[in-house]
Amino acid sequence: MIVPKCDAASAAADGVDALSTDTKVKMTKDQAATRRVAIVQRVLTHYRITFYEQLRKVLSDEGIELTVITGQPSALESTKRDSGHLPWLEEVRNCYWQVGKRQLVWQPYLKSVRSVDLVIVEQASRLLANYPLLAWRRLSGPKVAWWGHGLNSDSASASRLGEGIKRLLARRVDWWFCYTNGTARTVEGLGVSSDRLTVVQNAIDTKVISWQRSEIRDEQHAAARAELGVGTGPVGLYLGSLYDTKRIPYLIEACDQIRSRLPVFHLIVIGDGPDRPFLEAAATTRPWLHVLGARTGSEMVRYAALSSVILNPGLVGLSVLDAFALGLPMITCDLPYHSPEIEYLLDGQNGLVLAGDTSAAGYGDRVVDLLGNPRLLEQLSAGALISSETYTVEGMVDRFATGILMALEVVR
Repeated sequence: MIVPKCDAASAAADGVDALSTDTKVKMTKDQAATRRVAIVQRVLTHYRITFYEQLRKVLSDEGIELTVITGQPSALESTKRDSGHLPWLEEVRNCYWQVGKRQLVWQPYLKSVRSVDLVIVEQASRLLANYPLLAWRRLSGPKVAWWGHGLNSDSASASRLGEGIKRLLARRVDWWFCYTNGTARTVEGLGVSSDRLTVVQNAIDTKVISWQRSEIRDEQHAAARAELGVGTGPVGLYLGSLYDTKRIPYLIEACDQIRSRLPVFHLIVIGDGPDRPFLEAAATTRPWLHVLGARTGSEMVRYAALSSVILNPGLVGLSVLDAFALGLPMITCDLPYHSPEIEYLLDGQNGLVLAGDTSAAGYGDRVVDLLGNPRLLEQLSAGALISSETYTVEGMVDRFATGILMALEVVR
């Protein structure tokens, strides 16, 4: 995907126009009676579609009109092929600028939120349009809410300036939408009152994945095995994007160890990203490695259902919910840069969390031990299915909608 280019002048013009025309917006009585909320996302991923569809319906029943504003991924991000689309969303042209190791983004959404009551934006210091939005709020603009992590948990990769800005601006908004309970604790540590935040328990549509998994028949299962040539031995699954913090070389080294002990083991990789060429090169000498690229929906489930475990030794995010919905325990390592959803993965209950300094060979040995322990494997799989009932997109929608209603009423 080609990211549209823009210049600083056009970006600045958007902000100036939005601020200067705010007081000129005229609304009829019918328009004024409808409260309006805008959620600004830098990009829309396919796994957010169900969430926004359901949230829009719930808010509409409350007399609230929802607008979702998104832009395009960067050139590197587009290799993941995980973008989504909704016919009713508003798309703007993102502008990306590389400044040293940092990538700054201008997303020209300010014109689009002139007549809304609440704007929910991602809490990211590199999103430049958020700064004039906050200034506008102080002058009489719409209420503003952050949706984010609070701080970057990986201090090694975090920008000191960016994290300082996050700390400074944490209390400058009317409301917070926190990904998880851990995020809420971080945000409260920044001085935000607990009565000004909502824990949404970030989720995806796990019910449809569970249903698709239950619909697979034995003959379909056998056909998928025959198609890939995986035989009847144990299968591991990697599911997610392919980039550096996912530790793909570590994964392959670990699977080499598994194969040395379990010669019938196969690994299926579903996902895409900049590390895909590395995997494809590795597959040329490893007939047990099956690199399928990005697959979604029933096609993803069809291949994922062949697996007994999900192997993700690197960064864990929403893929843990895919694991739960599939009834598969995930095996990962305790690393400082996991996304907030790592809180859902409980060692010994619905997966395994190995020490952060575990070697690739050690990781492989733990996988072999698990595959050789049917009782523990069944226990962890059952725990994963139980967790899939806890973290649902329906629950996230309800919590998010409740937070929006509270944010609209808050006095600041």
